[in-house]
Formats: sequence, structure tokens, C-alpha cells
Amino acid sequence: MSILHNPYKGDYDHAPEMDKKGRFRDRFFYKGDIYVLPYDENEKKKTYLPCVLYGIGMFAALVVQGMVNQTSSRTLWVVLPYIIEFLPVIFFLLGVLEYALSTPRMTRQQYDKGIGRMHFCGIAVIVLAIISMISEVVYLIIRRGQYDIKLELFYLLLHLPVVIVALLFAKYYNKNFSGISVESGK
Repeated sequence: MSILHNPYKGDYDHAPEMDKKGRFRDRFFYKGDIYVLPYDENEKKKTYLPCVLYGIGMFAALVVQGMVNQTSSRTLWVVLPYIIEFLPVIFFLLGVLEYALSTPRMTRQQYDKGIGRMHFCGIAVIVLAIISMISEVVYLIIRRGQYDIKLELFYLLLHLPVVIVALLFAKYYNKNFSGISVESGK
């Protein structure tokens, strides 16, 4: 029993073959599912820039949100969800890079690390932004009157651009990646 879990181990197989010198070598080949984009390589290249812009938009909205120096920024349980929001945004940008390096016919691993990662990171950003908003609202209720209300509400409203950019990516995802077909290799 292995400690590490490899979800792609069943997608590859090997067969022995003899090389020119008479030695046996294992030839590995992919036998798993192939994810086929509904467009060719030229049209795929046109989808890189919007994905990068959505990732940069989420990152920029988080940075602007962090520039507000409100009283709640000194409270760990308010700041921690905000800081954790950066992780899915960074993984989103890594997913865009993986997607850019793949072909229109992707293995399951390429799909999961590219398009799948962008999809789930977009969802994670929305969930974490909502958790961050809830923690800010709880702070406003608990510490009633001990803060500058304008800064606190401004910080609370700055969660919306992050959520809006992530929702715009979700709409883009549904439009451009919903036509992906899966060819079973097994």
C-alpha cells in the first residue's frame, strides 16, 4: 500500500520491445481518457489572454482590498480568510500556464492541472471571499462602535470585485470550455 495517491497511474501502460542492440526496453503509452477542446490550436491561443486577465484581475482586486488600513486588519480571524484567498488565485494562474502549454487534445492529467484547476480555483476564490465577508460582518457586530465605519464598509465592499471577476470567469468558462468532449481510451 502506497502512502502517496496517484490518480493517474491507471492511465498509463507499458509494453516490452526490443531496441536495435537487442535489449528489452519498456515502451510506455497513454491509455486513459483524452479531453478534446471544441476548437483547434489557433482558437485555443485566443483563450489564453482572457484567462490570464481574469487571474490578474482577481489578484489585483485582492491587493487593492488589502491596501485598506481598517481596524479589523489587526484581527487574525478577519485577516486569515483574506490571506488564504491568494492561494487559489496563484493556483489559478498556474492552471492558466498549464493550459497554455497543453494541446487541444489533453490527457486527464493535463486537463486537471489546466482547465480543471482554473475552474475549481475560481469556485474557491468565491467561497473564500464569502467567508471573508462573513468574518468582517461578524467583526462589525462584535466590535460595535470601536472602529471607523467608513473604512470597514469600504473593505467589506471591496470583496465584491473579487467575487465579480470570479463570476465573470465562470461565465467565460461555461461559454468556452463547456463543449469539451471526452474520448475514452479504455
